[in-house]
Amino acid sequence: MSTNYYFRIDINTGSYQSTQDIHIGQYSANSCLLMRQDQCYKTVEEMHTFYNHNKEKLSIVNEYDLVLTWEELQNNLLSQPARISARYHLDSFGYAWSDEPFC
Repeated sequence: MSTNYYFRIDINTGSYQSTQDIHIGQYSANSCLLMRQDQCYKTVEEMHTFYNHNKEKLSIVNEYDLVLTWEELQNNLLSQPARISARYHLDSFGYAWSDEPFC
């Protein structure tokens, strides 16, 4: 079973209030992060930069609306080693992630 993670943007224009979710990716225990979008960033390093530039407007949530800090996301999701058989990218920061359908 896997869990989806999102950056949630709160949109408030005075008379209109809404939220929009940007899908970070999907994670299942003992696998690596499955990146599910490439419009805002293409690597974990770019995702971190995107978050840092927008963190005043963003919250990190999972599909159960559990709110996480960047450190929790990093420690619980991004720092997990990939399975040996997975096809994954290993970036210069040591993050393992995949853009494959399954990991």
